[in-house]
Amino acid sequence: MSGWLGRRTARLRSLAVVGTVTLGLAGIGIAAAGPAAADPATTYVAVGSDTIQDVMNGFAAGVSGGIIGSWDAVNPVTAAAHEIITPAKALAGGTFSSCSFTRPNGSTEGFNALDISAGGTAPALASPPQAGCVDIGRSSGGPGSACPASGVGPGCLNTAGALVYVPFGVDAVTGATGPTTAGQTTTTKCLATTPGCTNGTITFTVPVTLITQADLFTKADLTALYAGNTATEGGVTYWPKDSTVAQPPGSTVIDLYAPQPGSGTLKFWAAQLGFSATAPPAWVHQTILAGPANGVAVEEHDGSALASDPNGYGPFSIAQWVAQSNGHNDRRHTAILHSINGVAPTVAGPALNPAFPILREVFNVVNFAAVTGGDPVLTGLLGGTGSRLCTSTFTIKSFGFGTLPNAALPDACGATPAANRVNM
Repeated sequence: MSGWLGRRTARLRSLAVVGTVTLGLAGIGIAAAGPAAADPATTYVAVGSDTIQDVMNGFAAGVSGGIIGSWDAVNPVTAAAHEIITPAKALAGGTFSSCSFTRPNGSTEGFNALDISAGGTAPALASPPQAGCVDIGRSSGGPGSACPASGVGPGCLNTAGALVYVPFGVDAVTGATGPTTAGQTTTTKCLATTPGCTNGTITFTVPVTLITQADLFTKADLTALYAGNTATEGGVTYWPKDSTVAQPPGSTVIDLYAPQPGSGTLKFWAAQLGFSATAPPAWVHQTILAGPANGVAVEEHDGSALASDPNGYGPFSIAQWVAQSNGHNDRRHTAILHSINGVAPTVAGPALNPAFPILREVFNVVNFAAVTGGDPVLTGLLGGTGSRLCTSTFTIKSFGFGTLPNAALPDACGATPAANRVNM
């Protein structure tokens, strides 16, 4: 059952046999009965964000006892996007239903799948989910992140909306480049036409990054670069490739990358630096420009672009980088993180620096009525500071995230305020 993210052995995830699982939540006995069939079933299905998929996988496997099935944003073996996935869902009385739909890739697609599953009208992928097949949309973006450009419709802020973004942790986003140490090797996806590409992958020696002053970048520098202007630090002037500004003599080309469309990290990075997430300018690239992975689409929190292109620079979740350095689905491909405004992205551990200047909350999007008591199981898992997810601080931290509250952010863990509610 490719793509089920509960447990991981050699990057393959398989669902632990559910049978009958009992989970105690504040004195409530919660049971999920598996079907009398080869594929085990779960009570809740989570899809969407790549950023929080690993921590939710860990929670699904180690805390919720198999009640939650968390599906990767892309195939965990081949990294292929938008394949058909077939979650099996446990229903009352020990029966189950089988679902079949296009795997959502990223926060927006996860939200849309949840909305459609609940009877909403969000934009659909090629094969939308059947009714009731998706219960949780993983999201690295906050309330309104899925709102259409019209400002109305699914995902738009509404204090009486049917869906709610429930925060559970702290992430930060910084810029990353390829390595500063020579001689490292990695294996990435490649195009079939690329010399040396075998079965869709290629192994190569990673060039040292040419963005030598990245640790000196300020947020103002990055805002200028992503606006198509130059920035100078450490005596080096950087010029964004494909910018409408003429390249200054003696400057260094910087290839600015951004994740795939619909990514919550793309929307967050764009909002922080002032460029359009829905129509990025010509100098913000979502396809790798150079090296052995040339032509491959950029995926969030995957260092392939930075390994392949020595001029590459792009956003990377600090929590994801920490989690991957701890062996959780490592796809850094030798990428390294950089400071912004002179503040280091990590502290000893490594762990996310809670004082980093570009912080964000991360969320699970669910039905508001269900998570505020209408479904005691879901409430016990995700709703409120005493929920199983919010009290799983070891799991949250082991996957690189900080815990809430954080003085720079508005919410407590498990909060369901009116400001976090959106339209279905």
